Amino acid sequence: MTNIFKSNLKGILIIVILTLIIGIGLAVYFIWPSTSEEIRKEEETVFRPIVPEDMKAGEVGEIEEDKTLEEVNPKAAVSPLRPLGSPIPAVISDTKGEIISIEEDSIKVMGSGENFEDEKSRELTVRFTSETLTFEKGQKTKYLGLEGLNYLKPGEKVLISSSDNIRGKTEFLATYINKI
Repeated sequence: MTNIFKSNLKGILIIVILTLIIGIGLAVYFIWPSTSEEIRKEEETVFRPIVPEDMKAGEVGEIEEDKTLEEVNPKAAVSPLRPLGSPIPAVISDTKGEIISIEEDSIKVMGSGENFEDEKSRELTVRFTSETLTFEKGQKTKYLGLEGLNYLKPGEKVLISSSDNIRGKTEFLATYINKI
C-alpha cells in the first residue's frame, strides 16, 4: 500500500511541477516587454476602413474650412435646417423636396438642402430602380419600380429615402418615395 501511495505521490508531484513550469513560461512570454521594433510596427499600423462608393459623401455644398454657415448661406442663420452649430451627419439617407419634373426613369426635385452642409436648396435628380417603392399619402397605396412615376406630379412634395449616402450629392438612387 505504501508503494502505491509513493507512486501516486510521485505522479502528483510531477504534474504539479510541470504545471508550475508551464505557468511560469507562459507568464514570462506574455509579460516580457516587446522589442522596440515590434512596438514600432504596431504604431505604424493605421486602420483605414474601406468605404463602399455608394456610402462616400459627395462634395457639393461643403463649406470651406475658413468659412462659416452664416457666411456661405445667411438664410440658414435665420431659418436653419439643423440647430446652429451642430455638424452635418457623415451619412445622410433622407431628404425632402418639391417635384419639378417627371423623367423616364427619375424625377427632378427642388431639394430642401438637408443633405448639404451649406443647407442650400438645389435641384436633385432622383433615379428610380425596379426596387423603388412609391407611396401615396398615409402609405396605404404603394407602387413598385418605374410604375411609381405614373402617380407623381410636378408641384407635389415628397420625402425621399435612399440606401446610399446622399450627403453632398445631387443625383442618387431612391429606395422609397413618400408623398407628403
